[in-house]
Order: sequence, then C-alpha cells, then structure tokens
Amino acid sequence: MRPILLATDGSPSAEAATLEAIELARALDAPLIVASVAHTALPTYGGVYGYGEIAADLKKLEAEHARQLLSELEHRLATAGLTCETLPLEGIPAGDAICEAAKSREARLVVIGAHGWGRLGRLLHGSVSTYVLHHAPCPVLVVHGEQAQQARVEAASASAIAF
Repeated sequence: MRPILLATDGSPSAEAATLEAIELARALDAPLIVASVAHTALPTYGGVYGYGEIAADLKKLEAEHARQLLSELEHRLATAGLTCETLPLEGIPAGDAICEAAKSREARLVVIGAHGWGRLGRLLHGSVSTYVLHHAPCPVLVVHGEQAQQARVEAASASAIAF
C-alpha cells in the first residue's frame, strides 16, 4: 500500500496537518511517513572570519531540531496506537526535498501545513506548501492552521447573522 507523507516543521499549521494526516492514515489504513527538512538559509557571502564554523553549527542545530521533532512525533503516534516511519531530510529549497521524498517513497498523498503568512510573507520567505503543491508527483493536501480555520468559522457566523 502506498504511504501518506506528512511534511512537518513543528509550526501550528503543521500541527493541523499532522492531525489530518493521522485521520487519513487511519481511515485509509495507509502507512504514514513523517518527514521534516533541515534547511538553513544562510547568506551567500563567506568572507567574514569564522563564517564556515558558524554555518556548520547552524546546519548541525537545524538537523538536530528536525530529528528531535521527528522523534517526538513518532513517540506521540506510538502512544496513540499508530506506527510511522520518520524521514529526516536536508535541502534548500525544502520543497525540493519533500517532492523528492514523495517520489522516491511513491507517496499516494503529501499532507503539509500552510503558514498563512499572507502576500508579503510569501514574497519574503517563499512558500514551501505552494512549491510542493505545484511540483509533487502526487496529490497534495495543504492544511491551514488554527487561525485560518477560526477566520472561516467567524466568516460563516457573520454571514449566518446577516440573513
């Protein structure tokens, strides 16, 4: 059976995506792969004394953060009676690493959170979820975090009151 690939960075929208992925894995009786990308975006200049050591330390810290996040999720899922495979990834951009993992693992679906930064945030930071949506080799479910869900509930309530 083809797995569901959950891509997470530990953010609130990733938590919402985690809940969706768990529900889908249970409903479809599908294996779950949980991936986290260690990526450190550093300035391209390297002429500063000690830059190499700083870059190596930041890369090491980011990789450790991804491993810790995956370990915590694996334990959390085991406590809930689910097993998963964890997949620490590295890559810049992160979307490439996620899409390559989906391809190599023959994922039936990628589940990923949407940060909800808005236009300016996407312009400055880019959007991993948008990249994955357009480049993944399989369907992608982009899950909005709590703030987006709350806004939809409030909008629905406001329109119900208007009638």
